[in-house]
Amino acid sequence: MKTHLPMKTIQSLTILGGGTAGWMCAAYLAKHQPNLSVTVIESSSIGRIGVGEGSTPHLQLFMQSLGVKERDWMPACQASYKTGIYFDNWNGDNGSYFHPFFSEMDAKTAEVYFVNANARRRGSEYIDKPEHYFLAAVLADKQQAPQPQRPLPRALEYGYHFDAQKLADWLRAYSLARGVKHIQSTVSSVQHHAKEIIALTLESGEQVKSDFYVDASGFNALLIEKTLEVPFISFADQLLNDSAVAIAGAKINPLPSSTSAIAMPCGWRWQIPLQGRTGHGYVYSSAHTTPEEAEAQLRQAAQLDKGQAKHLTMKVGMMARSIEGNVFAIGLAQSFIEPLEATALMVTGYSIELLNRLLSQQLEAQTINQQLSELVLGIKEYVLAHYATSKRADSPYWQDAKIAALSLNELDELLTHWRSGGDFDAWLNQHRMHSPYIRPSWYCLLGGMDHRDSTCQMPFDQAPQHIEQAAKAYLTKLSDEHFTAHTTALEQLQRAQAFRA
Repeated sequence: MKTHLPMKTIQSLTILGGGTAGWMCAAYLAKHQPNLSVTVIESSSIGRIGVGEGSTPHLQLFMQSLGVKERDWMPACQASYKTGIYFDNWNGDNGSYFHPFFSEMDAKTAEVYFVNANARRRGSEYIDKPEHYFLAAVLADKQQAPQPQRPLPRALEYGYHFDAQKLADWLRAYSLARGVKHIQSTVSSVQHHAKEIIALTLESGEQVKSDFYVDASGFNALLIEKTLEVPFISFADQLLNDSAVAIAGAKINPLPSSTSAIAMPCGWRWQIPLQGRTGHGYVYSSAHTTPEEAEAQLRQAAQLDKGQAKHLTMKVGMMARSIEGNVFAIGLAQSFIEPLEATALMVTGYSIELLNRLLSQQLEAQTINQQLSELVLGIKEYVLAHYATSKRADSPYWQDAKIAALSLNELDELLTHWRSGGDFDAWLNQHRMHSPYIRPSWYCLLGGMDHRDSTCQMPFDQAPQHIEQAAKAYLTKLSDEHFTAHTTALEQLQRAQAFRA
């Protein structure tokens, strides 16, 4: 595809903001753009958001791109492994399903689930669960780490749980060791002309000038929105959750290798197991409950008598453009969707990769803006699908959330096709070819939620019982022969890190 290359070679770049997004960007550029002069301006008076503590497999690939091993960073960040997410009580029936990270190891066994999910939506009485046919789900059930102790024939993708503050600190140390300049100060004013930032004036009066700027200033979006006046597109009319409360709790033993997303009266709560503690949080709609009520509900549900609560207000939506002039917005300054699928760092990492290609004159700004918009909108659709398919109607929140989710016409069309019993795979290939969520993710969500038209009666073929049993036995054999307990794997990392030290 032909692109228009930047007219000017970028030799210096300043990142405004030192949270996880800012330091991810600095670390990546220090590794992949060694001739670029990179400066990070971080204000000690502006706190980091840092309650999101889960990732998709993109963080695995990101860390590999930095040339570091898990022993180099996981112990320092209290990190644990993540195989996927349990969704509990989303239909109001105390039921659960697991959304695993799909990998090449699941290529054959997952097909058994797809057959049974298609049979179910066409009228079968047989209910099957996605967790029976994905290796990551078997590991989660057995509380094993997804890091194989013996080589597998194909790669296994997985995510992590981590302390967001410690991860930002680790990335900062990595960056500074590779020549990134660090300024601890607050920007008092921004000098700009038309769509170009000229300089950032610090509270000391010093000016910082660069060829290019990365806005990682969080929800404040000082450069992209407040200075260059790029419009913010709110998702509040469809995604109702705009607030969160987070509390740290005691470590879970034995340590799970999965996240839990548990439905609540006015939203959902997360449970994220780290090496030394458990992260608890409640994402909710401020139109349906108060911060005080939300905190009380979280403490009661998670049995948290102690621990200080951190309350947050979330700006849900995205900038109309991620790049404007000589500014590229990443992290919360660019977009935010509630962390139901732990996508924040994935979007940040992908944005940084696109920035690298922009700096290398491989992509133009217009193409990057389009790709990032499509990514965020694809995530939005998938998150909305959780509410659109929920059978809960036991509170005004769940009633309103379903109505709001179904107001997205594209999602309504997708769900209608699924309920019709037609060829869903062909429809996905035609209409969702560029979606960030591929076939297994849609099947796990729609089948896991048992979303269907109960009046649909079409011919169907279920997977033969002996095929089901063989698939399950194969995954159990893999987990027994190649993997160990989550806690054991983390102890091995700590010993490896101590040995190197």
